[in-house]
Amino acid sequence: MNDGDRCLDEIERLHRFFERWLGDAATDPAEFARNEPIWPSDFMLITPDGAVLDCAAVVGWLRQARGMHGDPAAAFRIEIRNAAVRLALPGGFCLCTYDEWQSVRGVESLRRSTALLEAREDAVLWRHLQETCAS
Repeated sequence: MNDGDRCLDEIERLHRFFERWLGDAATDPAEFARNEPIWPSDFMLITPDGAVLDCAAVVGWLRQARGMHGDPAAAFRIEIRNAAVRLALPGGFCLCTYDEWQSVRGVESLRRSTALLEAREDAVLWRHLQETCAS
């Protein structure tokens, strides 16, 4: 599997984790601990409202957000569409884009995202993520 395919797989894999973590308060905290190393200390997220968050802020928020979208009447869902590698660079770096459809308590929204990922031998790391609300 090439670096681009690994990065696209990582986008899907991480969002499956987010779906479980944010949608079910009973998700095992060990699952979060297994995911935490994919965000290196220099990771940065630019949120849909333009806030710039460093790794500590993102990981801290995520850790506290377990089950925040849990609702037995309307399950939390995330669907990734149109994921693509826009640019593959030396060293395993890939600039990727994807559409993230979320359903929270029956209300759908779309985020268009651009991510810089780094495919290493043992893992794919998230280096930078910018999300833009599209609906």
